[in-house]
Amino acid sequence: MVDVATIAFYLGVITYSVAATLFFLELARKDSDPSRAQWAPRLLAVAGALHAIHVLTASLLSHVCPIDSLHFALSFSALIAVGAYLSLRKRLRLSALGAFITPVALTFLVGAQFVGESSEAAQGVSRTLLMFHIAANVLGIGLFLIAGAAGSVYLLQEHRLRTKKRVASMGSRLPPLDALDTTTHRLLLAGFPLLTFGVVTGAVFSHQLTNSGGAESLRSLLGYATWILLAAVLVLRKTAGFSGRKAAYGTIAGVVCMLLVLLLYVVRASGGST
Repeated sequence: MVDVATIAFYLGVITYSVAATLFFLELARKDSDPSRAQWAPRLLAVAGALHAIHVLTASLLSHVCPIDSLHFALSFSALIAVGAYLSLRKRLRLSALGAFITPVALTFLVGAQFVGESSEAAQGVSRTLLMFHIAANVLGIGLFLIAGAAGSVYLLQEHRLRTKKRVASMGSRLPPLDALDTTTHRLLLAGFPLLTFGVVTGAVFSHQLTNSGGAESLRSLLGYATWILLAAVLVLRKTAGFSGRKAAYGTIAGVVCMLLVLLLYVVRASGGST
């Protein structure tokens, strides 16, 4: 089984890399060939399957529940993003987002190898609630990764349309602005309850922990900032027509805060101070 996990990992890295290259080449081409354009998402699906095999076999070998370890949680977040993208790609005309999602999935797959496999259980907290907390965060991260990618592509597409003459050869197959805006909004709606649950349960855990340092306080602060930013985007969209570029900037800011929280956890798991 060790060989299966190792082989799946290296094949996943290779397949993700080839898929990312094909996505970028498709964006750069002026002509459109539907049959050729199918290769990138197909390879991404294969890479996602290899990624899943690696996570499952490696977790069995280490006797660690996949959602009970930051090492595997990072990989699962990327897998959720890949799966959600593949399921939404045709329906919402999001093929170009693959050029953003694929490198992120590759980064999470490789980066997870440098994070410790097992996580220390928090003392004095409910094990069941902790598992739900982690699962909600993993699902939310996967959805917000796509939302952040859609917001980034929205800004790129809007810039392309405003400066058409200077970048006419770039992004000829980027999704329409309305599709990107709608996708970002729907993903925020789907992920926000998960984020809320994660923030609330995280606050409970922080209150129960007796040995919380500066890093823990910073993680909590960034978690609250993520919730506030994304809540503001949703509320302002409903009450003040806050959409388009403004919503994209707000979404990206929230996702950046979320990624900083992840970075702090990674630093902690890799031996940083807490």
